[in-house]
Amino acid sequence: MAEKMNFTPPRDSAFSQLENLKNINFTVLESGGVNVPFAYRKADFPIFKAVFEKEEHSIPVKNFQPKLILDCGGNIGCAAIYYAIQYPDAQIYSIEPEKDNFKLLQYNTLFYENIHALKSALWDKETFIKVEDKGFGIAGWMTFETTEDDPAAMKTVTVSKLLKDSGFEEIDLLKIDIEGAEKEVFSAPDVDEWLPKVKVLTIELHDRMKKGCSYEFFKAVSKYHWHFAFRGENLIFIKENI
Repeated sequence: MAEKMNFTPPRDSAFSQLENLKNINFTVLESGGVNVPFAYRKADFPIFKAVFEKEEHSIPVKNFQPKLILDCGGNIGCAAIYYAIQYPDAQIYSIEPEKDNFKLLQYNTLFYENIHALKSALWDKETFIKVEDKGFGIAGWMTFETTEDDPAAMKTVTVSKLLKDSGFEEIDLLKIDIEGAEKEVFSAPDVDEWLPKVKVLTIELHDRMKKGCSYEFFKAVSKYHWHFAFRGENLIFIKENI
């Protein structure tokens, strides 16, 4: 799906955002018979390989035709692009809070009309968070609640808000990889309002980064009937009626 090559992107506003980032490499992805540019850092390559070579975000559901996909923890866009290639008719909202990751996410998804990049963080309520590096690597930035007057403050978003703003009534695919914030999301007061509307849920749990993630997650999902599968580090839950 991906081929290494020397690629010189157009020097448009999206590309200009990458100029301050270090060690940017370019490759191409094939989408609909068209070669589309993709930018990444050396440290991003394991994620790139897991998504596009190992296909760890493939969904084991026959004839799955999602209309709405929420990609929470968008990182640099690998999962969102994989979904866009697999499901070209889906509307995909990719949410990423870390500023450098988001610059790459914006650039990489610019070429896909059905991907909408949002600079925000998933949380249990609409409030403010800050993003901090706690030493877990390039994909391990964590979010912490803060006050509006914090210079690093960023507005959060909830699953309910994303669903409402999308205009859809159900979430066909909810992908969550949010470095420990799943603890807050699945203990949210409104979890039983939106979780029954999710058809497929794929998640990476981060108890090594924040204790209690798995407990809150399994407490929430155990109320509903799912099929279950593994793909790499991802747990995939599929509602029994699809």
